[in-house]
Amino acid sequence: MCRMVEKSIVMARTLAPLAALSAPVTSVLYGITAVRLEDGHVAEVMMGMIDPSLEHWDLRPAPTRLVEVVDRLVEGDHVVALFPTERGTLRMGPEVQVDVLPGGAETLAAADDRPGQRLLDLPRF
Repeated sequence: MCRMVEKSIVMARTLAPLAALSAPVTSVLYGITAVRLEDGHVAEVMMGMIDPSLEHWDLRPAPTRLVEVVDRLVEGDHVVALFPTERGTLRMGPEVQVDVLPGGAETLAAADDRPGQRLLDLPRF
């Protein structure tokens, strides 16, 4: 099991991190803390449901198949990457989106592809 799941979520006291989301947060917010890769692409993630206060988990991260994450996105829920900090907490990263590979296979990718903010930069499990 990934040790990341025990860490707390630390956000700024304002809702600024959520302002970047494409729609008002009336849906559920999920966070991805680690990934499992197959052939260099995301195949499974450690994903949990974040409390609306952004201060703790409603459901702690658990192994989640790619198809389940895609289903959450199709349902209109928001999924974000959560990166570990030096203080042992988690920092909200970019929103996650579906990425279609050549040949039609689906994987996940960060909506904002900045160095250090990609899903491939998350810990592995």
